Amino acid sequence: MKKFICQVFFVLLTLSNILLSQEKDFEKEKKTLINLAQSILTGETDSIRIMANKDFHKHLLNLIKTKKSYKYTFEEIEHVSILQPKDKMFKIFTWFLPYKNGEYEYFGIIQTCKKNGKKCRIYELEKTHKLSNEVVNKKLTVEQWYGCLYYDIISIKINKKKYYTLLGWDGHNKQTTKKIIDVLSLTKKTDPVFGSSIFNNTKKRIVLEYSSKYPISLRYDEKLEYIVFDHIEPIDGISINNFDLYAPNLSYDVFKKTDVGWQLETNIYLNNEK
Repeated sequence: MKKFICQVFFVLLTLSNILLSQEKDFEKEKKTLINLAQSILTGETDSIRIMANKDFHKHLLNLIKTKKSYKYTFEEIEHVSILQPKDKMFKIFTWFLPYKNGEYEYFGIIQTCKKNGKKCRIYELEKTHKLSNEVVNKKLTVEQWYGCLYYDIISIKINKKKYYTLLGWDGHNKQTTKKIIDVLSLTKKTDPVFGSSIFNNTKKRIVLEYSSKYPISLRYDEKLEYIVFDHIEPIDGISINNFDLYAPNLSYDVFKKTDVGWQLETNIYLNNEK
């Protein structure tokens, strides 16, 4: 009996030491990411920022591959946007590398796991496309990503199928900025796909490009169940598609959540609340 108790004690002690070691490794990786994130944002040269981002990418992947990661919020790492829908189907990590010339490069990872954090799959988003008129109306795989920072996620169910609407930001360059409304669809048996025809204007994603001089709002109103954004138009009224002259006109456009998808209404007024 004593021998059995000693064996159990030894096993428990060994497991405790392993868990303590894993916890220390997790905390060490997290601190490394926090430091690297600062270098990405504030490095004195582009080369310093690029090297920091390479290390950041590698360490973030290492951390995401640990069992604990799916339940962890990563709140201390401010540079990364991490979104997870209410059903906890996946997490999407996005971040950016700012260059000295005012342009940006984007990176992303999608992590899918069961709710207990087991049987995880990791998809790295590869930026191979630009947000051109052609791409706006295409479904894109994780190998065909265009790049942006996602900052909000809204679930919508249509004909018993669930879609995840993403709101994103692209700093683009010194002249223009972009806001994006995209749709992510995935199931336990299928890989993630960006873009879907759930908007009533026939597009698979919405891209708002405007002058960087004029910030615009793009947000989801939970009470109204609207995606609300500033209506933008050329300042001179005639320079169509010359986006460095596009600015808000004090009215709003909205996408209303319905059983058949997002329904667009334009040039409405919401008591001047953004």
